[in-house]
Amino acid sequence: MKKYIRNSSDKEEFQVSRVASFSDGVFAFAITLLVIDIKMPTLNAHSINDALLWNELKHLLPKFIGFAVSFFVIGMYWLTHHRLFKFVTAINTKLLWNNLLFLLPIVLMPFSTSFFTEYFTGSLKVPFTFYTLTICLSGFFCYKLWKIIGNPQYKISSNPGKVIVNYNITRALIVPVLFIITLLVSFITGWAYFLPILIFFVPRLITQYYSKKFPTIMKEHYR
Repeated sequence: MKKYIRNSSDKEEFQVSRVASFSDGVFAFAITLLVIDIKMPTLNAHSINDALLWNELKHLLPKFIGFAVSFFVIGMYWLTHHRLFKFVTAINTKLLWNNLLFLLPIVLMPFSTSFFTEYFTGSLKVPFTFYTLTICLSGFFCYKLWKIIGNPQYKISSNPGKVIVNYNITRALIVPVLFIITLLVSFITGWAYFLPILIFFVPRLITQYYSKKFPTIMKEHYR
């Protein structure tokens, strides 16, 4: 009996590790693809000078900004996914499918980033709408993953607790909320496109809030 339990535990650990490793590979691949869209300018070698190069870099600025934003969005979801799998002890079909659906918009993000930055103008709303939709899907399926592992009836986690689940759900949903607000405000003013910079600060404020309100729980899980 003891041998059977040990082998069963090893099998579950292997399955969890397998899913986590596959997901890490997808995140790494998606983040790498982001930079491929930023191509070197094609210039005449005989007429190149610093002024011309600076001018070409200026034209590439929207792509660099799109790269930076998407890099950190993907990075934030990878960190959330990493925290999630610290609690996963077993795999079921529901978790597998939702994890796969969560990775779908992550893989799509290099394309949506390229689509948005290529047609970045104040009058065109479809590119940014598509980009926002990609991020919303990431946030939604990240939310679903935390709800699944936070549900004790599935018996697939070490029971992270309501506080930790709510903390990570809040962080997962704040990114799409910020982009939805940006999209809506962009119909009024072009300055709205600066709002996504808040993704670098708002999650930190959420962490500070939970750390002050639940210091023992947060310190235990995020030392």
